[in-house]
Amino acid sequence: MKSVNEKSKRMLKNISWSDYFIAVAILLAIYYLFVGMKYFSGEIRDLLSGKRKLRFRAAVPNDHAAYNPDNELSLQETNGFEKTTDDEFSEVEHLIERLKAVIADASRRKLIPQEFKQYLSMVLKEYPSVRYSPLRSSINELIVSECQKYGAVTLNEDEVELLWKEAV
Repeated sequence: MKSVNEKSKRMLKNISWSDYFIAVAILLAIYYLFVGMKYFSGEIRDLLSGKRKLRFRAAVPNDHAAYNPDNELSLQETNGFEKTTDDEFSEVEHLIERLKAVIADASRRKLIPQEFKQYLSMVLKEYPSVRYSPLRSSINELIVSECQKYGAVTLNEDEVELLWKEAV
């Protein structure tokens, strides 16, 4: 029995680290190939035949509807998003912080809907460059969600669009 145990020890000593890593890499490649073929064979076939194009999503925090490959408006926003400068981003960030504070304040003060809308319109008027920004729809969604969060006044995206028009 000693000879079997000694043979296995010698065999393990003869394997180098590079041989080990190559074997692990081959096994991982076979595993992922199997998983890909089993669960994603239709998508892979469509990609290889040219029926579907490979698309990567942009990472946009707190924006669940920013990417929808079937929606042309979303693709236009993504293209415009790439052209946005750092100054525009900082202005949008400032507007977002300001809107959160305004909506929280309006909720605490229990403003009536008309006063609340005028208040929001005045804030939006202070940021004219954001009006034509590709990030505007995301800001509209933020306003709607913050209003729902605080329960101040419930607004939908059409009403927020009207506030932008009033802010001219």
